[in-house]
Amino acid sequence: QKDDLNRQVQTIKEFAKEKGWDIEILKDIGSGLNEKRKNYQKLLKMVTNKEVSKVIITYPDRLTRFGFETLKTLFQAFGTEIIVINGELQKEPREELIEDLITIISHFAGKLYGRRSHKYKEVV
Repeated sequence: QKDDLNRQVQTIKEFAKEKGWDIEILKDIGSGLNEKRKNYQKLLKMVTNKEVSKVIITYPDRLTRFGFETLKTLFQAFGTEIIVINGELQKEPREELIEDLITIISHFAGKLYGRRSHKYKEVV
């Protein structure tokens, strides 16, 4: 996950440099399902305070797993454009559904195992 994040950061830096833009990198290691990510929350505050005009991402699901179009519309309302470097990947509806289901199951399985681990530590 960390290597992929570093590649994304490098791609974004190169893209911004080509455009002549000064950028601030905000990054989180975590699931796109988790809306409590520290820098995700910071980004939302920056957008609503009109402190940022562009958000550059490599793929839509790097910002959020679900509701990308809603987030895009919200950002536009605050004068912020979301730039997707690699564009919207065209997937078959079935493929997209399967990926979403796997993501949801993985997310909740991780939460379940985390709770079990926490309970085990309390017992020990």
